[in-house]
Amino acid sequence: MNLKPEIEACFEALKSIRRHLHAHPEIGLETVETAAFVKEKLDSFGIGYEDIGVNSLLAKIEGRGPGKTVAFRADMDGLETAEETGLPYHSQVEGRMHACGHDGHTAIMLAFARYLSDHRGFDGTVLLLFQSGEEGFGGALEVIEDGLFEKHDIDFMFGLHNWPGYAVNQIVVHPGACMASEDRFDLVIRGRSGHASVPHLCVEPFAAVADFIKGAQTVIPRKVSAHDKAVISITQVHGGSAYNIIPDEVVIRGNVRTTDAHVQDLIEESLGKLADGIAAMYGVSTSFAYHRKHPVLRNSTPEPAMKAAARVVGEENVLTGELPAMGSEDYAFFMQRTKGCFVWVGNGEDSPVIHNSKYDFNDQAILVGASFFVEILEKVMRQP
Repeated sequence: MNLKPEIEACFEALKSIRRHLHAHPEIGLETVETAAFVKEKLDSFGIGYEDIGVNSLLAKIEGRGPGKTVAFRADMDGLETAEETGLPYHSQVEGRMHACGHDGHTAIMLAFARYLSDHRGFDGTVLLLFQSGEEGFGGALEVIEDGLFEKHDIDFMFGLHNWPGYAVNQIVVHPGACMASEDRFDLVIRGRSGHASVPHLCVEPFAAVADFIKGAQTVIPRKVSAHDKAVISITQVHGGSAYNIIPDEVVIRGNVRTTDAHVQDLIEESLGKLADGIAAMYGVSTSFAYHRKHPVLRNSTPEPAMKAAARVVGEENVLTGELPAMGSEDYAFFMQRTKGCFVWVGNGEDSPVIHNSKYDFNDQAILVGASFFVEILEKVMRQP
């Protein structure tokens, strides 16, 4: 691999940073101590920054003259999961851990910041976004609503995520869709309650519930092209309180994933029509709500990432034909506002999956990720 020697020389210090972050996870938008730790490191590098969003921060490095503005993003928050790794640097916060590798992403960005503090021989401006609340807490939207794109004319933005199942010397770049959208829905079905012995005097909601669940499973095979990726999952059903009482109301909740915005539209419309149909068939009333939480993460500008990745890990280790993941990423909101790319950096072929209580970030990926960011910068800044 073609790792940056200046970053390799700091590997022990970078490992220490990552492991400190691992031992002190914070959840959602409450990354107060993590942000303070990052600020302390940036101060030591002589890099200025500003607060943005909720407990996120944006560092700014000016080059030698005018040019493009290129932003990079690392997420900082952990998960509400009890760690079971047994590592000497395991989480010190009960019921919380860095089970997704955001500790490693933050360490990568700090390695990149340290490199830039000594290497400003580029034209333009580099922005480093340390973001809170990626794990479903709207952190990216908080940053956007606080004026990221109004305050800064960003030409390109790049990000990465570690990815178990790939070797640490592999980088995955998706031309187009990289990660799925996430939508959520709530359906309230209301009938008329009564004693279980006289269902003819009631309006029983569970038959409608059963038909909605069954019907939802036919939407993808009957409405969505076999060439498109989509998932509909029923995740909650709540209703009833006794063996001998037919309830008034049952609530169904579910989750939808797809890698195409048009398929999102189709699924939302189909589920809504299904809810209307069971209301008419069973004489119940329905209230259907569909919430779009994250859009599809679509890479508009993969070419600089491919070239930079090839410089770091070799062309044979840059994978461009992998299927997009059905998990979602709030980095997708940034890609709706500017050009850029989001890549996966291997975390080891034998690594436990992310969001697993035995997961740990592979420290070698700090060197790969930070070197990749350096190469990205050089490729983009040299473009006309």
